[in-house]
Order: sequence, then C-alpha cells, then structure tokens
Amino acid sequence: WGKDESSVPKIISLDAKVRLLGIRTKSGNQGLEIHGNESTVVEIEGKQEAEPILFRIISIAKLDSGKTMILGVDKEKRMFNISDSSENTLQFKENDVVECMPSKVFGNSITLDENSFVRKMDDDSTIPNKTQIRTKISDVKVGGNYCVEAIILKVPERREVQTKYGESVLLSEMFVEDDSGQIWIKGWRIQARLVDNCSIGEIISVTGVNAKSGLEGRIELILSPFSIISKKN
Repeated sequence: WGKDESSVPKIISLDAKVRLLGIRTKSGNQGLEIHGNESTVVEIEGKQEAEPILFRIISIAKLDSGKTMILGVDKEKRMFNISDSSENTLQFKENDVVECMPSKVFGNSITLDENSFVRKMDDDSTIPNKTQIRTKISDVKVGGNYCVEAIILKVPERREVQTKYGESVLLSEMFVEDDSGQIWIKGWRIQARLVDNCSIGEIISVTGVNAKSGLEGRIELILSPFSIISKKN
C-alpha cells in the first residue's frame, strides 16, 4: 500500500529469494496475507531481467474490463497466470503454444501490455496439455494451483458471508468428487458467478483453482480470476 509501480521490481522469478522489510501480516478470506506500506523495503536475490517464456494456453477468457486472462503451462508443468491489458493475445485460443517477452513477472504471475512481445509457435509435444496436467483430488496439496475433473455431488449454493472485518461478500460453493476423493470448490466475490450454471450430477472440468486450508484443516479449492468451469456431459 502507498507504493507506486516504479518502486517495485518488475521481475521476480520463480526461483528468486525475496526479503521484505517493514511488513505486517493479516488473516484474509483466503489465508494469511502480507501487507506493506510506503516504507516497506523489497530486496531481490535472483534473475531481474525478463526472459522469453514458452507456454501452452490451458484456458483463455476476456473480462468485462477488457483484460485477457490466460492460464498457461510450460514444459516443467509449471502453471502461469497471465494478464494481458493489450490486444496481443486476442488471436490465440486454448491449446496454442505461445512465446512471450513479458513486461512484468512476479513468480508465476505474468503481465503483458502493449510493449510486450508475443507470438504463436509451432505445436510442441513436450509441453503438456490440459488433460496431462489434470490432478486427482487425493493429490491436491495446500498452496498449489490445479486443474481437476469431477462430478458435482450436492446442489451448488450461493450466499452472502459476513467477514470478521464487517464486509459482506458473495460465496458460491459446490461439493465434488472424482475416483480418488471429494473436495469443496468455492468462489468468492466475482468468482462466485462461475458456479451459477452448475448443477448436481454434472461432470465438470475446472482449471486454475488454488488449494487452501479451510475449516478444520480440510483442503478446499478456490476459484481464481483465471479459473474456467466447463461441462463434460
């Protein structure tokens, strides 16, 4: 909070060591959050220069705001959340292999703008597709980003939840199962609407969900701005 973009590094790679001085922690709806202010110091050890990133598009969606949100995966099965504020990626579709030179990289979050270089590449069989990165529910671990396929066991519910800070937010949730286990999938705020068209008994493919520790330590899958729910039946 209170910092402009010029004071924050544009490149923080996945393997970088980050030291934050002058921060505080806060418990949010989706776990522990770190908050800084204008006096916070950010120190980076690792690559601080942009490098080309080659990935396959797992899902792509255009928001009402005009941004294009892409979930991508590379050869190492690392998933990237890619936000494009330009029109560089409008020509692409799911399963395309793309190379980009991003304007910003924060771990697995990539930002593209009008100054970014983006091009479609020939298909590369060494980069997995959506089916190859799908995870069984029993293998989901807290902190990971996943794509799952499951059947809806209970009628999805939508309600308003009062946070401990007095904020009223929308929450949609559905209980799902695959052949390895069961889990809750939840959508907060604007992501709640992704669940609206889902019904009990449907088999769904869900991309770009984050695994969090919920009530009583149970793992939950949280929908993100990069999530897409598609029906299989």
